[in-house]
Amino acid sequence: MKILAYIYYFVTSLRNWLYDKKILKIKKLDDVFVMCIGNITVGGTGKTPAVQYFAKKLSEEGRKVVVVSRGYRGKRKVEPLIVSDGKKILVSSRESGDEPYSHALNLKVPVIVGKDRYKACRLAKETFDVDTIILDDGFQHRKLARDWDVVLIDATNPFGWEALLPKGTLRESFHPAAKRASEFIITKSDLVSEKEVEKLKRFLKGKYKKPVSTAKHGISSLCDIDGNAKPLFWVKGKRVLLFSGLANPLNFEKTVISLDPSYIERIDFLDHHSFKEKDIDLIKKRAEEMRASYIITTEKDIVKLPKHIYIENLYILKIEFEFLENNTLKCFRGAK
Repeated sequence: MKILAYIYYFVTSLRNWLYDKKILKIKKLDDVFVMCIGNITVGGTGKTPAVQYFAKKLSEEGRKVVVVSRGYRGKRKVEPLIVSDGKKILVSSRESGDEPYSHALNLKVPVIVGKDRYKACRLAKETFDVDTIILDDGFQHRKLARDWDVVLIDATNPFGWEALLPKGTLRESFHPAAKRASEFIITKSDLVSEKEVEKLKRFLKGKYKKPVSTAKHGISSLCDIDGNAKPLFWVKGKRVLLFSGLANPLNFEKTVISLDPSYIERIDFLDHHSFKEKDIDLIKKRAEEMRASYIITTEKDIVKLPKHIYIENLYILKIEFEFLENNTLKCFRGAK
Protein backbone atom coordinates (compact mmCIF):
# COMPACT_ATOMS: atom_id res chain seq x y z
CA MET A 1 0.00 0.00 0.00
CA LYS A 2 2.80 2.41 0.91
CA ILE A 3 4.55 1.94 -2.44
CA LEU A 4 1.28 2.42 -4.33
CA ALA A 5 0.60 5.59 -2.33
CA TYR A 6 4.03 6.95 -3.35
CA ILE A 7 3.26 6.19 -7.01
CA TYR A 8 -0.11 7.89 -6.66
CA TYR A 9 1.57 10.91 -5.05
CA PHE A 10 4.05 11.19 -7.92
CA VAL A 11 1.37 10.98 -10.60
CA THR A 12 -1.03 13.48 -8.99
CA SER A 13 1.74 15.91 -8.06
CA LEU A 14 3.18 15.84 -11.59
CA ARG A 15 -0.25 16.42 -13.10
CA ASN A 16 -0.94 19.39 -10.80
CA TRP A 17 2.51 20.84 -11.49
CA LEU A 18 1.84 20.67 -15.25
CA TYR A 19 -1.40 22.60 -14.76
CA ASP A 20 0.20 25.08 -12.35
CA LYS A 21 2.95 25.82 -14.91
CA LYS A 22 0.31 26.07 -17.68
CA ILE A 23 1.98 23.28 -19.63
CA LEU A 24 -1.39 21.53 -19.60
CA LYS A 25 -4.05 23.91 -20.85
CA ILE A 26 -6.96 25.04 -18.68
CA LYS A 27 -10.05 25.94 -20.71
CA LYS A 28 -12.48 28.67 -19.66
CA LEU A 29 -16.10 29.18 -20.58
CA ASP A 30 -17.10 32.75 -21.38
CA ASP A 31 -20.16 34.41 -19.83
CA VAL A 32 -20.85 31.53 -17.44
CA PHE A 33 -20.07 31.44 -13.72
CA VAL A 34 -18.60 28.04 -12.83
CA MET A 35 -18.81 26.95 -9.21
CA CYS A 36 -17.28 23.64 -8.10
CA ILE A 37 -18.36 21.61 -5.07
CA GLY A 38 -15.53 19.17 -4.39
CA ASN A 39 -13.27 17.62 -1.82
CA ILE A 40 -9.73 16.39 -1.28
CA THR A 41 -10.64 12.98 0.13
CA VAL A 42 -12.53 10.12 -1.48
CA GLY A 43 -16.26 10.23 -0.77
CA GLY A 44 -18.10 10.79 2.46
CA THR A 45 -18.05 14.60 2.65
CA GLY A 46 -21.68 15.07 1.62
CA LYS A 47 -21.27 16.54 -1.85
CA THR A 48 -24.66 15.42 -3.17
CA PRO A 49 -26.80 17.29 -0.57
CA ALA A 50 -24.46 20.30 -0.82
CA VAL A 51 -24.77 20.48 -4.61
CA GLN A 52 -28.55 20.29 -4.33
CA TYR A 53 -28.59 23.03 -1.69
CA PHE A 54 -26.61 25.44 -3.86
CA ALA A 55 -28.56 24.58 -7.01
CA LYS A 56 -31.86 25.38 -5.26
CA LYS A 57 -30.51 28.49 -3.55
CA LEU A 58 -29.02 30.00 -6.68
CA SER A 59 -32.12 29.15 -8.72
CA GLU A 60 -34.25 30.95 -6.15
CA GLU A 61 -32.02 34.00 -6.63
CA GLY A 62 -32.94 34.05 -10.33
CA ARG A 63 -29.90 32.33 -11.78
CA LYS A 64 -30.20 29.84 -14.64
CA VAL A 65 -28.41 26.84 -13.18
CA VAL A 66 -27.17 23.53 -14.59
CA VAL A 67 -25.52 20.75 -12.58
CA VAL A 68 -22.66 18.95 -14.33
CA SER A 69 -21.25 15.70 -12.99
CA ARG A 70 -18.82 13.05 -14.17
CA GLY A 71 -21.52 10.41 -13.84
CA TYR A 72 -19.26 7.90 -12.13
CA ARG A 73 -20.03 4.29 -13.11
CA GLY A 74 -22.83 5.35 -15.45
CA LYS A 75 -23.20 2.93 -18.37
CA ARG A 76 -23.90 5.20 -21.32
CA LYS A 77 -23.12 5.29 -25.03
CA VAL A 78 -23.34 9.07 -25.42
CA GLU A 79 -20.79 11.54 -23.97
CA PRO A 80 -21.75 14.04 -22.64
CA LEU A 81 -25.34 13.07 -21.81
CA ILE A 82 -28.34 15.15 -20.69
CA VAL A 83 -29.88 13.37 -17.69
CA SER A 84 -32.65 15.90 -17.08
CA ASP A 85 -33.84 19.05 -18.83
CA GLY A 86 -35.09 20.43 -15.50
CA LYS A 87 -38.64 19.19 -16.13
CA LYS A 88 -38.26 15.57 -17.11
CA ILE A 89 -35.70 12.83 -16.45
CA LEU A 90 -34.53 11.57 -19.83
CA VAL A 91 -32.35 8.54 -18.99
CA SER A 92 -32.09 5.74 -16.44
CA SER A 93 -29.97 5.72 -13.27
CA ARG A 94 -27.85 3.01 -14.88
CA GLU A 95 -26.92 5.41 -17.69
CA SER A 96 -26.37 8.49 -15.56
CA GLY A 97 -24.85 7.07 -12.39
CA ASP A 98 -26.46 7.27 -8.95
CA GLU A 99 -25.55 10.81 -7.84
CA PRO A 100 -26.62 12.63 -11.04
CA TYR A 101 -29.88 10.68 -10.99
CA SER A 102 -30.45 11.85 -7.42
CA HIS A 103 -29.92 15.44 -8.62
CA ALA A 104 -32.44 14.89 -11.42
CA LEU A 105 -35.01 13.54 -8.95
CA ASN A 106 -34.59 16.37 -6.45
CA LEU A 107 -33.86 19.43 -8.59
CA LYS A 108 -35.79 21.46 -11.13
CA VAL A 109 -32.66 22.36 -13.09
CA PRO A 110 -30.97 20.52 -15.96
CA VAL A 111 -28.43 17.82 -15.09
CA ILE A 112 -25.65 16.74 -17.48
CA VAL A 113 -23.01 14.03 -17.12
CA GLY A 114 -19.70 13.66 -18.93
CA LYS A 115 -16.16 12.48 -18.26
CA ASP A 116 -14.89 15.62 -20.00
CA ARG A 117 -16.43 18.35 -17.86
CA TYR A 118 -15.48 21.10 -20.33
CA LYS A 119 -17.47 19.43 -23.12
CA ALA A 120 -20.36 18.81 -20.72
CA CYS A 121 -20.36 22.48 -19.71
CA ARG A 122 -20.26 23.57 -23.34
CA LEU A 123 -23.33 21.40 -23.96
CA ALA A 124 -25.03 22.99 -20.93
CA LYS A 125 -24.38 26.50 -22.21
CA GLU A 126 -25.40 25.78 -25.80
CA THR A 127 -28.54 23.81 -24.90
CA PHE A 128 -29.93 25.67 -21.89
CA ASP A 129 -28.39 29.18 -22.18
CA VAL A 130 -27.33 29.09 -18.53
CA ASP A 131 -25.41 31.67 -16.54
CA THR A 132 -24.30 29.37 -13.69
CA ILE A 133 -22.82 25.88 -13.73
CA ILE A 134 -22.35 23.82 -10.57
CA LEU A 135 -19.70 21.14 -10.92
CA ASP A 136 -20.46 18.13 -8.76
CA ASP A 137 -17.14 16.65 -7.60
CA GLY A 138 -14.90 18.49 -10.04
CA PHE A 139 -12.09 19.77 -7.82
CA GLN A 140 -9.48 17.44 -9.34
CA HIS A 141 -10.72 18.06 -12.91
CA ARG A 142 -8.39 20.96 -13.63
CA LYS A 143 -8.95 21.06 -17.38
CA LEU A 144 -11.94 23.35 -16.80
CA ALA A 145 -11.40 26.79 -15.22
CA ARG A 146 -13.61 27.63 -12.25
CA ASP A 147 -14.62 30.95 -10.76
CA TRP A 148 -15.20 29.54 -7.28
CA ASP A 149 -13.97 26.30 -5.69
CA VAL A 150 -15.86 25.18 -2.58
CA VAL A 151 -13.96 22.39 -0.82
CA LEU A 152 -15.91 20.23 1.62
CA ILE A 153 -14.01 18.92 4.63
CA ASP A 154 -15.53 15.96 6.49
CA ALA A 155 -15.35 16.79 10.21
CA THR A 156 -15.18 13.08 11.10
CA ASN A 157 -12.05 12.47 8.99
CA PRO A 158 -10.76 15.81 7.65
CA PHE A 159 -7.34 14.70 6.42
CA GLY A 160 -8.04 11.25 4.97
CA TRP A 161 -5.86 9.38 7.50
CA GLU A 162 -3.06 11.72 6.34
CA ALA A 163 -2.18 9.40 3.47
CA LEU A 164 -2.90 9.24 -0.25
CA LEU A 165 -4.80 6.44 -1.94
CA PRO A 166 -4.74 3.52 -1.48
CA LYS A 167 -3.10 3.75 1.95
CA GLY A 168 -5.43 6.58 3.01
CA THR A 169 -8.32 8.41 1.37
CA LEU A 170 -6.60 11.55 0.05
CA ARG A 171 -7.05 12.14 -3.68
CA GLU A 172 -4.01 14.43 -3.71
CA SER A 173 -1.66 16.01 -1.19
CA PHE A 174 -3.77 18.06 1.20
CA HIS A 175 -1.69 21.23 1.50
CA PRO A 176 -1.20 22.15 -2.20
CA ALA A 177 -4.80 21.14 -2.92
CA ALA A 178 -6.18 23.26 -0.08
CA LYS A 179 -4.30 26.30 -1.43
CA ARG A 180 -6.41 26.09 -4.62
CA ALA A 181 -9.69 26.32 -2.69
CA SER A 182 -11.75 29.51 -2.71
CA GLU A 183 -13.30 28.51 0.60
CA PHE A 184 -13.98 25.56 2.90
CA ILE A 185 -17.16 24.10 4.35
CA ILE A 186 -16.68 21.73 7.28
CA THR A 187 -19.47 19.19 6.83
CA LYS A 188 -21.01 16.76 9.32
CA SER A 189 -20.02 19.16 12.08
CA ASP A 190 -22.79 17.76 14.27
CA LEU A 191 -21.12 14.32 14.38
CA VAL A 192 -18.05 15.50 16.32
CA SER A 193 -17.52 17.73 19.35
CA GLU A 194 -17.62 21.53 19.13
CA LYS A 195 -14.01 21.54 20.32
CA GLU A 196 -12.92 19.44 17.33
CA VAL A 197 -14.82 21.69 14.91
CA GLU A 198 -13.29 24.85 16.38
CA LYS A 199 -9.80 23.36 16.19
CA LEU A 200 -10.32 22.47 12.52
CA LYS A 201 -11.73 25.94 11.76
CA ARG A 202 -8.73 27.64 13.35
CA PHE A 203 -6.32 25.45 11.38
CA LEU A 204 -7.99 26.11 8.01
CA LYS A 205 -8.39 29.86 8.59
CA GLY A 206 -4.88 30.28 9.93
CA LYS A 207 -3.09 28.11 7.39
CA TYR A 208 -4.91 29.04 4.18
CA LYS A 209 -6.52 32.45 4.90
CA LYS A 210 -9.76 31.33 3.26
CA PRO A 211 -13.35 31.67 4.49
CA VAL A 212 -14.59 28.70 6.52
CA SER A 213 -18.22 27.71 7.12
CA THR A 214 -19.69 24.81 9.06
CA ALA A 215 -22.63 22.60 8.12
CA LYS A 216 -24.49 19.45 9.03
CA HIS A 217 -26.37 16.88 6.99
CA GLY A 218 -29.64 16.54 8.86
CA ILE A 219 -32.63 14.29 8.28
CA SER A 220 -35.29 15.88 6.10
CA SER A 221 -37.72 12.93 5.95
CA LEU A 222 -38.28 9.20 6.03
CA CYS A 223 -40.06 8.00 2.89
CA ASP A 224 -41.47 4.77 1.53
CA ILE A 225 -40.56 3.44 -1.88
CA ASP A 226 -43.26 5.62 -3.52
CA GLY A 227 -41.90 8.81 -1.93
CA ASN A 228 -44.59 9.15 0.76
CA ALA A 229 -43.20 10.77 3.93
CA LYS A 230 -43.56 8.80 7.17
CA PRO A 231 -43.20 9.99 10.79
CA LEU A 232 -39.62 9.92 12.03
CA PHE A 233 -40.80 8.75 15.45
CA TRP A 234 -41.67 5.39 13.86
CA VAL A 235 -38.02 4.44 14.24
CA LYS A 236 -37.86 5.14 17.98
CA GLY A 237 -37.57 1.93 19.98
CA LYS A 238 -37.57 -0.29 16.87
CA ARG A 239 -35.07 -2.82 15.54
CA VAL A 240 -33.54 -1.43 12.32
CA LEU A 241 -31.35 -2.86 9.55
CA LEU A 242 -29.36 -0.42 7.39
CA PHE A 243 -27.82 -1.17 4.02
CA SER A 244 -25.83 1.15 1.76
CA GLY A 245 -23.01 1.49 -0.73
CA LEU A 246 -21.28 4.52 0.76
CA ALA A 247 -17.70 5.61 1.27
CA ASN A 248 -18.43 6.17 4.97
CA PRO A 249 -21.41 4.07 6.14
CA LEU A 250 -20.63 4.80 9.80
CA ASN A 251 -21.92 8.35 9.38
CA PHE A 252 -25.16 6.96 7.94
CA GLU A 253 -25.49 4.80 11.05
CA LYS A 254 -24.81 7.76 13.35
CA THR A 255 -27.59 9.70 11.65
CA VAL A 256 -30.10 6.88 12.12
CA ILE A 257 -29.01 6.43 15.74
CA SER A 258 -30.23 10.00 16.33
CA LEU A 259 -33.77 8.63 15.76
CA ASP A 260 -33.29 6.40 18.83
CA PRO A 261 -33.89 2.84 17.55
CA SER A 262 -33.67 0.07 20.14
CA TYR A 263 -31.21 -1.96 18.04
CA ILE A 264 -29.37 -1.37 14.79
CA GLU A 265 -27.31 -3.44 12.36
CA ARG A 266 -25.59 -2.50 9.11
CA ILE A 267 -24.81 -4.28 5.84
CA ASP A 268 -22.12 -2.38 3.95
CA PHE A 269 -21.43 -2.60 0.23
CA LEU A 270 -18.70 -0.87 -1.76
CA ASP A 271 -19.19 2.78 -2.68
CA HIS A 272 -21.44 3.15 -5.77
CA HIS A 273 -22.42 -0.53 -5.54
CA SER A 274 -24.98 -1.76 -8.08
CA PHE A 275 -27.29 -4.14 -6.28
CA LYS A 276 -28.01 -7.64 -7.57
CA GLU A 277 -30.67 -10.13 -6.55
CA LYS A 278 -28.21 -11.99 -4.33
CA ASP A 279 -27.63 -8.74 -2.40
CA ILE A 280 -31.36 -8.31 -1.89
CA ASP A 281 -31.64 -11.91 -0.68
CA LEU A 282 -28.86 -11.21 1.84
CA ILE A 283 -30.64 -8.09 3.09
CA LYS A 284 -34.00 -9.86 3.44
CA LYS A 285 -32.44 -12.84 5.22
CA ARG A 286 -30.59 -10.68 7.74
CA ALA A 287 -33.68 -8.54 8.38
CA GLU A 288 -35.66 -11.68 9.16
CA GLU A 289 -32.93 -13.12 11.39
CA MET A 290 -32.63 -9.96 13.48
CA ARG A 291 -36.41 -9.37 13.50
CA ALA A 292 -36.02 -5.90 12.01
CA SER A 293 -39.11 -3.69 12.07
CA TYR A 294 -37.67 -1.49 9.33
CA ILE A 295 -35.00 -1.65 6.65
CA ILE A 296 -33.51 1.75 5.85
CA THR A 297 -31.28 2.85 2.98
CA THR A 298 -30.22 6.11 1.29
CA GLU A 299 -31.45 8.08 -1.71
CA LYS A 300 -28.19 7.32 -3.43
CA ASP A 301 -28.72 3.57 -3.05
CA ILE A 302 -32.43 3.26 -3.73
CA VAL A 303 -32.01 4.21 -7.40
CA LYS A 304 -29.67 1.24 -7.89
CA LEU A 305 -32.08 -1.44 -6.70
CA PRO A 306 -33.49 -3.74 -9.39
CA LYS A 307 -36.87 -2.35 -10.46
CA HIS A 308 -38.77 -5.63 -10.02
CA ILE A 309 -37.55 -6.21 -6.46
CA TYR A 310 -39.87 -5.74 -3.49
CA ILE A 311 -38.55 -5.41 0.07
CA GLU A 312 -41.11 -5.26 2.83
CA ASN A 313 -40.81 -2.35 5.29
CA LEU A 314 -38.12 -0.64 3.21
CA TYR A 315 -37.70 3.10 3.78
CA ILE A 316 -35.40 5.81 2.44
CA LEU A 317 -33.75 8.30 4.75
CA LYS A 318 -33.56 11.66 3.01
CA ILE A 319 -30.75 13.99 4.06
CA GLU A 320 -30.46 17.74 3.55
CA PHE A 321 -27.50 20.08 3.78
CA GLU A 322 -27.88 22.78 6.42
CA PHE A 323 -25.46 25.55 7.39
CA LEU A 324 -24.56 25.99 11.03
CA GLU A 325 -22.30 28.95 10.26
CA ASN A 326 -22.58 30.42 6.78
CA ASN A 327 -19.85 32.50 5.16
CA THR A 328 -20.39 30.92 1.76
CA LEU A 329 -22.99 32.97 -0.08
CA LYS A 330 -21.52 36.36 0.75
CA CYS A 331 -18.13 35.10 -0.49
CA PHE A 332 -19.77 33.65 -3.59
CA ARG A 333 -21.52 36.92 -4.41
CA GLY A 334 -18.28 38.78 -3.89
CA ALA A 335 -16.57 36.53 -6.41
CA LYS A 336 -18.82 37.46 -9.32
